[in-house]
Amino acid sequence: MLKISKKIGKVSLGGVLLLAFVLSLSAQEATKKAVVSPESEHFNLWSNAFSINSSAFLMVAKAWKNAENAVKAISQEEKKEEQLEPVPKGPVDPRRLFVIPTAEVLHSLEVNFGGGSSFGVRKTEERPFLGHMRLGLGGVAEVEVSTLGIINRLSAGSASIPSAAFKLRFFPEGKLRPGFAGALVSSLWNSEERGMVKFERRLSTLYFVATKTFKQVSVHAGISINDLRIRTKTLDDDLISPSPMEAETSDKDYFNKNLVGPFVGVRVELNPKTKLMIELEQVAEYKFNEADPTLSKDDISNRWMGIAGVRFFFFDWLALDTGVMYRSDYHGIGDAQISAGLNICLSLPRIFQSLWKE
Repeated sequence: MLKISKKIGKVSLGGVLLLAFVLSLSAQEATKKAVVSPESEHFNLWSNAFSINSSAFLMVAKAWKNAENAVKAISQEEKKEEQLEPVPKGPVDPRRLFVIPTAEVLHSLEVNFGGGSSFGVRKTEERPFLGHMRLGLGGVAEVEVSTLGIINRLSAGSASIPSAAFKLRFFPEGKLRPGFAGALVSSLWNSEERGMVKFERRLSTLYFVATKTFKQVSVHAGISINDLRIRTKTLDDDLISPSPMEAETSDKDYFNKNLVGPFVGVRVELNPKTKLMIELEQVAEYKFNEADPTLSKDDISNRWMGIAGVRFFFFDWLALDTGVMYRSDYHGIGDAQISAGLNICLSLPRIFQSLWKE
């Protein structure tokens, strides 16, 4: 009897082991035949058998899918952060040379203001202070309030005229593509009295500029269209030139001419605090004669002006522009002038970030 019981026990144990082996093979086969759809998380099992292995497979597959979704979410957040304009570090550059513009614009909520004048040996020449204040909008545009400089033969120097400007960057620099921007600068009528005569002028400028950077060297080139308008009046605001008859015939109480001229500039980074700048451009000129207040279109023309010098940063927010200026109407190096001006550039996001950290 005891022997029979032992035999039955052995047979039962063998049967249990055989059943476990069969179930294990069935679970593995079901695992191999499972079709997983990552998009819908649906598992199409060819066998409904349940085992530890198939359960583990389902858990691993779901965990993998969750990890994949998490990675996608992180990637989307990183893309959103890349689309946001980063807070700039280092010196805040005015995004222009001495006078000519560049295709760069101020970062969002960067403020640039300053100005300067020229100093030379010509004692009778007027040296107006040319100032500006500019604000960056979203890293794609700028608004500016400034004074324009126009060559003024009446005072043997230059005249400053208050103006406003809007600049738009069409697209930034790429690996091979230059940056490109355009702007419209416009002034109001400005008057200069000489005796019993008012000499009045107004200037509007439309320009387009491209910028390309090659390591430490950036090249800026463009074209400007200047609409210069002039007229003379008595102190009682009666027209002298053009005459009332000319004004009635042409339907304009002024003479004007569109002056198209190129400009080009180079900026070289000598070190983190010093930049060499060289620029050449055509500037508007009007020929007023104090002895003869009558005018014509021939009194409007272009002159070449060149400046070479450096921009030095005392601090990240304060820079000095200084160089030598020369014009095509000068008679020699004795007429050359020293130009100097300060640039104060403040990054409001950087200021807010510093205050928030503190």
